[in-house]
Amino acid sequence: MRIRRIAGMACIAFGALNIVNFMAPIPVPTVGPGAFIVGFAFIGFGLYLRLSQGGSGSGQGTRIGGTPKSTIGATVDGARGTTDPLLSVRALRLASESKGILTVSKTAMRLNVPLDEATAALDECALKGAAYIIVDDSTGVASYCFPEFMPKE
Repeated sequence: MRIRRIAGMACIAFGALNIVNFMAPIPVPTVGPGAFIVGFAFIGFGLYLRLSQGGSGSGQGTRIGGTPKSTIGATVDGARGTTDPLLSVRALRLASESKGILTVSKTAMRLNVPLDEATAALDECALKGAAYIIVDDSTGVASYCFPEFMPKE
């Protein structure tokens, strides 16, 4: 909401002015140590207003602390709002077809998903121990290796 953002900025500005102008003459209501208390309170409330996503309706915002609304490995279809909790399983199936080595771009293209969702699915596989990551020194491309699908020597 735009009003929340504007009110948040106003509170932050008022709090900062209270802290900066703590030695003001009598017309300003907060002077001395009270200026710091009121200033920090207004800054905190302003940050809360600016960072909270309550009812913004954007669908893909971040909460305070930067954690995404969707979980790792779940894809969000913007048109229908459905989730695909089996994206990591689809990535495992693709790894078995690709002899155990995948990249983010290859996964995104073959599964027809955005890059960030392909990254989340592959990262989930790595976190669960099904894969490990190797970065090519010359290109900087990360490859996800799935040992159980790699050919035996």
